[in-house]
Amino acid sequence: MKLHVLIFTLLAAAGLNAQSMAPGDSVAPKPALKLRYYKLPDAKPFGETITASDMKWLIDTLASKSMAGRETGEAGQRLAAEFIAQQFQALGLPPVADRKSYFQNIHLQRESWKSLSLRVENVEFKNRTDFYVYPAFNPSVPQLQADELVFVGYGIEDGKYNDYGKTDVRGKAVLIYDGEPLDNSGKSLITGTEFRSPWSLDWKRKVKLAAQKGATIVFIVDPEIASSVKANRRQLSTWGWQPYSPNAERSDAGMTSNVFISQAVANALLGKKSVKVEEAFAELRSGAGFKPVKIKTAAEVRLEKESRILQGSNVIGFIEGTDERMKNEYVFITAHYDHLGQVEDVVYYGADDNASGTSGVIEIARAFVQAKKEGIGPKRSVVCMLVSGEEKGLLGSRFYVDFPLFPLNKTIVDVNIDMIGRVDARHAANPDYVYVIGSDRLSTELHEINEFANATYTNLELDYKYNAPDDPNHYYERSDHYNFAERGIPSIFYFNGTHADYHKPTDTPDKIDANAAAKRAQLAFYTAWDIANRPQPIYVDVKK
Repeated sequence: MKLHVLIFTLLAAAGLNAQSMAPGDSVAPKPALKLRYYKLPDAKPFGETITASDMKWLIDTLASKSMAGRETGEAGQRLAAEFIAQQFQALGLPPVADRKSYFQNIHLQRESWKSLSLRVENVEFKNRTDFYVYPAFNPSVPQLQADELVFVGYGIEDGKYNDYGKTDVRGKAVLIYDGEPLDNSGKSLITGTEFRSPWSLDWKRKVKLAAQKGATIVFIVDPEIASSVKANRRQLSTWGWQPYSPNAERSDAGMTSNVFISQAVANALLGKKSVKVEEAFAELRSGAGFKPVKIKTAAEVRLEKESRILQGSNVIGFIEGTDERMKNEYVFITAHYDHLGQVEDVVYYGADDNASGTSGVIEIARAFVQAKKEGIGPKRSVVCMLVSGEEKGLLGSRFYVDFPLFPLNKTIVDVNIDMIGRVDARHAANPDYVYVIGSDRLSTELHEINEFANATYTNLELDYKYNAPDDPNHYYERSDHYNFAERGIPSIFYFNGTHADYHKPTDTPDKIDANAAAKRAQLAFYTAWDIANRPQPIYVDVKK
């Protein structure tokens, strides 16, 4: 099989070291090339097996009405997962995931409030006006009554500073203020400077301390309650969908019940002792010793949660490397196959988002299998992983990095494909383009490998508009490669940009440009091919 040699003159001739372009232009400025050059097998015969007709058939199938929008946890997602597994099985790939199957089962949990109320001395207070509560950091308590309250300042116990003293709070409610004690000049009594201590930065630390001391509930006074509610509205209603494992530590582990309250609620809890509390605070700020204040009260709280668990699956296609030295290093190629499902009779087909990327990964797997059949690589193992849960917050890929099937410290790269089947308005006159995101965020070598692969094989316009660190769309953080990048694994994301049908039922297969999708999938293959076959792993040379 013909070999090609990576040489600097080819790179320079391709114009890959253009230094005069401005950020946001189609080619971003890059430092001098540092690519290590190796002889690699010619990838072209295998990349050309990725065809528009194959891509179209796969996209048409995945975005068909029978798949019902492929929503995670629903029948359409399971049907799509089975279809993908059938493609891997037909390629002869071994089942290496859970219980010798093609599926890594992912479990997602969402917690929200079923019953939430606060009453003090027969006065009912209003959620999100007088108080707020985070479901993520509270155990479920159908009913809790407090008849004795202890005011313990800021609820801090740290070295020479101690709000609790020798006061016993077991079985009692605790009232604290948010933040930390400051003297009259604004300096922290803990750090002795204008800088705040970790007690101000993480309120959960105070709640865990109270829990250790046996408190049944912690009331935290928030003087800025209106702005806090506005800033955290989503987190106050539900803990969203989160990766869930029966053996994983819960987010409320070590916490006791806790409620953020307004000053009005605090005054109701304190009653006649509110003046004494103000005096205690004044003494604290003046440097005098602080003494906790015990108060008789009558408070009733309901913090009852409801939880839903659903199961999705990541589908794993594994192509074992041929080199004994390198086959325990892994090149990941990923895309999400889930979408938004079906609302009554309206199907969100998700042809571009992301039946297109899913089809590209299946075709890339086919190209690697063909190369292996012909006795040519890949030297490293290649993992083609289609994930679900992306539309719920990148949860399938997050579940994978939390519970990996292959060592993360041996995972060399993630090549991620999310929406490659359409042409956006910016490139209406030239469909031969792709947005490249993240290639240089951790490894400049990854960026250069992709540039070389494109110059050698596909000749697409590489647009780095959305790779800018200040991109207002934050696309770098919005697809599955990001969970790999967060673990320090170099990642590259291919994307065609958004369009009028994005996240709408009108994202249908008839609007796909199969030729454009095939070329973009080919580029992802050629980049992965280089990384899977070069003698040394790509280096990480960019600090996060």
